[in-house]
Amino acid sequence: MLVGREIGPFLVDKEVGAGAMGAVFRGRHKKTGQTVAIKLIAPGLASNPNAMERFKREIFILKQLEHRNIVKLMASGKLHGTPFYVMEFIEGESLDNAMERRGRLTWEELVPLGQQLCAALQYAHDKGIIHRDLKPSNIMMLKDGTVKLTDFGIAKDTDVTALTAANSTVGTAAYMSPEQCRGVRDLTHKSDLYSMGVMFYELVTGRKPFVGDSAMEVFTLHLTGKFERPSRLVMELPIWLDTLICQLMEKDPEKRPYNAKLVSDALGAIKDKVVTQQSAGVDAVKKRRVDRGAHDVKLDEKDKEAARTLLGKKKKKKKILIYQKGWFTVAAVSLIVALLGFGFYLAFLKPPSAHSLYTTAQELKDSSDRKDREAAREAITRFLEQHPDHPKGAEMQEWANAIDLDNCERAMHNRRNSKFATEGDAEPIARDALDYEDLGKLADARESWEKLKSFKNKKDVDERAWGLVAEKYLAELDAVNELAATLTDEIAKEKETGTKATGTSKGEKLALEAARAETPSQALNAWNDLKVVTKSDDGNRRWHLLAAKMHRELSEKQK
Repeated sequence: MLVGREIGPFLVDKEVGAGAMGAVFRGRHKKTGQTVAIKLIAPGLASNPNAMERFKREIFILKQLEHRNIVKLMASGKLHGTPFYVMEFIEGESLDNAMERRGRLTWEELVPLGQQLCAALQYAHDKGIIHRDLKPSNIMMLKDGTVKLTDFGIAKDTDVTALTAANSTVGTAAYMSPEQCRGVRDLTHKSDLYSMGVMFYELVTGRKPFVGDSAMEVFTLHLTGKFERPSRLVMELPIWLDTLICQLMEKDPEKRPYNAKLVSDALGAIKDKVVTQQSAGVDAVKKRRVDRGAHDVKLDEKDKEAARTLLGKKKKKKKILIYQKGWFTVAAVSLIVALLGFGFYLAFLKPPSAHSLYTTAQELKDSSDRKDREAAREAITRFLEQHPDHPKGAEMQEWANAIDLDNCERAMHNRRNSKFATEGDAEPIARDALDYEDLGKLADARESWEKLKSFKNKKDVDERAWGLVAEKYLAELDAVNELAATLTDEIAKEKETGTKATGTSKGEKLALEAARAETPSQALNAWNDLKVVTKSDDGNRRWHLLAAKMHRELSEKQK
């Protein structure tokens, strides 16, 4: 226990929180009496290079941030080899606790909270730092209304290489952006804007937009699901705020607001528009004509009528000309907005042609750059959605399958090599199949791959990719039998002609040596060598499978 102990000039007096990565303690400076928070990495992780690197990264990022709405780093160091850092102690309540206590916030409360959060994000984004884990538990509210953004534990500095594996996901499922759910490595600040939109939705409605029984199900909803507009759940929500939240939660990052500052400006405009119209209208109706001054806000009839409704008053009706009627004004404004929207659509949003999408995909699909392949996949998706009956559709689908297969296969091996826990329904089956292959149990591996092959019929793109992987690996298992037969023929020819086969690949050369072994123990060692050498060599994968199979069979015979 650290309570009562000294860490540098600080005396620890209380543990205030603990998690898988470490614990946070409250402490006081022995001379000044200043209260601070001290975070230490969990002792069991001190020998974990990845955990240590992530902890150091958090310290490095916090050192760059000094903003009234971001928790402030004060010092860092080591305690008996265990790293720690000291930050300001926040006397307040986390937003998730406030939500649990209250159910939801009013839109009036959301506006200043959102503006402060936007200020913190814009400051961090300007420095190239993306938070990547925005959620209510990482937002602290002080008694004076100040908002503090905390926990940069998985924040990403865009100027350095990310610490997470390619195609892996970090963050909290309920608040993750679609690009995070896809495992995109080079996230932009738009990812934080999406997470902020999800938070705004939850804060004003009291419920999350997407809920599922598993993280994978929530990922799928972020990628393809639709949510109920917040204004349908909270009738008093201003339509402008409803629209802003929906824009923040656009699946396509390009369709989200440009940056956090613009979101803050929009929040301010919403508040001003609602408050000005309503309060001015009420004042105007309450005030007698004789009391009104020359500088009073002039209101149109629509504002006055809305205010009278709020006050329970009615005005005597008088004949109104057609162009003065509300419906005429609404119709005219709607027509103007529609024309402007159509012009904007033609200028900026008109879908690209089938030819341009095809050309983009063709040029980028085989690139070694991951961003190029993602752009190619996006072009293919739009092509197939917008031109479903195009003659090039079948070819584009083949390209899509190739990209999806490659992405899924890479993620499968990365996650397995990194010893990540499996997720969803498909990954555990694939993991079993790969384990069976390494053990030389090819029949069991085939059974698992056959089971996974059925995922090819799924509608979801990510699930279909698992079916494509299974199809590829089943073909590899078929080829192993052919490989064994060819090897047997080569050895037979050697005995007939007396001329040794040389082999055309590293795998074949080692397999020939194993097949020529004179004793079972020599053969066992040779097949094991081949198995080890070709384990991570995609070009000799079939030889690896054959070596695993032969090594297992020989091992069982010698028992």
